[in-house]
Amino acid sequence: MIEIDTFLRGADGGFVPVASCTSAPADLDYVEGAIRLTVDGQEVIGLEEWDYVDQLWAYIADMVTQLHSSGHAQTHFPDQPIKLSFETTGTRVLVTVKAGAETKRASAPAEEFVRALKKAGLVFFGKMNELAPGVSHHEAVRALSA
Repeated sequence: MIEIDTFLRGADGGFVPVASCTSAPADLDYVEGAIRLTVDGQEVIGLEEWDYVDQLWAYIADMVTQLHSSGHAQTHFPDQPIKLSFETTGTRVLVTVKAGAETKRASAPAEEFVRALKKAGLVFFGKMNELAPGVSHHEAVRALSA
């Protein structure tokens, strides 16, 4: 089972599920937040790996396209020394997150994983469009909608 939740970071440093947010982030150029990615109960990305979450989702949208075309994709978080990679192995995807000396890995069914990424990304960008309609994320949305 794959669970993906997105959170925005409040002024107090706490995290609020994006679905519960009712006002735009204070700085629309640097939207702080986190993505929690859990595969079969194992957390691969959590709140500790917070960053500019809108940029991270845009990077992940690009990764979905790369994964489809080449079977491999990687990126670094926008403002943290964290490397995220996806590697297709048969009918599964190996998800690897390297943060400093710590490496977390999980393997997920490829179709389910990509479907979950697309759904969670579209939910995030849909909510951001609602909170800040003047900010466009059309390229990321297009990549996640393909």
